Amino acid sequence: MQLGTRALAIQDKTLKALIRELGDECGRVLELVHQLQLPGLQDSQKADILAELVSSAIHLSSHCGEDFQNLLSNELEQLSSDEI
Repeated sequence: MQLGTRALAIQDKTLKALIRELGDECGRVLELVHQLQLPGLQDSQKADILAELVSSAIHLSSHCGEDFQNLLSNELEQLSSDEI
């Protein structure tokens, strides 16, 4: 599930790319959660879904590290105080 081609209201190109990737990965997590809600899953299917969920969780965890947080903070600091 991708965010699409709509523009993000973000100035920094790196942050913009990271936010798009974050949105895509969050969409993937939602897909996996929905798959886990399907009735009659076999253990092998559950195992595959859970393995992909672990992979997504690791990706999200590493994605949202200090560098990402700093980019978000910098973007916030660039906003004028009357916009907040």
